[in-house]
Amino acid sequence: MIARRATILVLGAAVAATSLSARAGVWGSQPDIGISADYNSNPALLDIANTAESHGALLLDGPTSYVGDAFKFSLLPSFRLSNSQGYSSIDSDYEHLTTSVEFDTERDVLTMSAGIARDSSLYHDFLLNGSTAVRRDSFNPDLNWDRKLSERLDWDTDVNWSRVRYDEPAVTGAAVLSDYKYTSITPSLSWAQSERGKLTATASVGQYDSLDGKTQSKSANLQFGFNRQLSEIWTLIASGGYSRAQNRAEGETCDPQFLQFGICLPLPATIETNQNGTIFSLNLLRQTSLWSLNATASRQLLPSGFAFLSRQDSYELKGSAAASARWTFSGDVHRLQYEQPIATGGTSTQKVTNESLSAAWLWTEHWTVTLSITHVLDALGAPPIRASNSGATLSLSRQFDWKSFE
Repeated sequence: MIARRATILVLGAAVAATSLSARAGVWGSQPDIGISADYNSNPALLDIANTAESHGALLLDGPTSYVGDAFKFSLLPSFRLSNSQGYSSIDSDYEHLTTSVEFDTERDVLTMSAGIARDSSLYHDFLLNGSTAVRRDSFNPDLNWDRKLSERLDWDTDVNWSRVRYDEPAVTGAAVLSDYKYTSITPSLSWAQSERGKLTATASVGQYDSLDGKTQSKSANLQFGFNRQLSEIWTLIASGGYSRAQNRAEGETCDPQFLQFGICLPLPATIETNQNGTIFSLNLLRQTSLWSLNATASRQLLPSGFAFLSRQDSYELKGSAAASARWTFSGDVHRLQYEQPIATGGTSTQKVTNESLSAAWLWTEHWTVTLSITHVLDALGAPPIRASNSGATLSLSRQFDWKSFE
């Protein structure tokens, strides 16, 4: 299925490229190629005795684009080819292909995009089989329309649809992620109250269905916020609101007429629950010519590959600094907490913390050497059972000059 969609996208891109050749504009590409070697102490995030692993990989990116007066087209293939086969570890292979088309007028911007990917999920179940980060095939088209109603008032509408399928885990009987499809519509309105700030109002409705038809989530939320340029280097973006989700699961129950005799005759049953609460998003950015600092915090209901939409709390602090014309240093601390409703009732909680430091050296105008060290901590359940992984990656990449096809 994914392969067939990939073929359709590639053919569509070829047709678009052919039609663009007759238009006035700039058409070209700037590919990037790299190699990397990495070490991980516990790549499957096991909480039992495990073996460290080292791998090498080839990285290929080929962004291609066309830019005209009122029309833009882009095609981005991206690949990671590793000597470790499969998709169930931190060092898994991936193949991504994203294409987008943008039409601009004096007041409107219409963007259509679609992406297909084959990679691995980000969820682990180390209590049973180490990592259930099995192969994931996804397809994600998106339509966005931005309309300038006046000098200060903007209207934006985004329609998104996604479909995700997971491979079976390596161990029979282990917990599996559920194939799903998800559709959302998100209109928003923004008003520029001054040159430095604007107010926003955003609504969203969505429906999440497991492909086996056993679970479903219908959600709606409303948020109000503001964007404020605090100074020349500080920017604050904040919003908050309320979200409501109705969950439905198809299961079985015992017939009460026979249960009194100690006999359980299964009958189809529908279990319904609600998942309501506040949502928010906060982003504080400091940007100068030499370094940047970005602090974010958010709480949203998002698709996850489990029975229902999950409440995801995200907190991240990242920064980068240009020590010289050749050296750039960066760091990132990211904490995620997933609260998953269970089809039979109750919830499960998983916390993942990612920490990373990296140094990039611009060897020449086109060649870059990057060294990164990472630490991942995964905690599942209450009281939590923890597993961690420490890793290091050394990579060498070359970015080619922009090549025009004209």
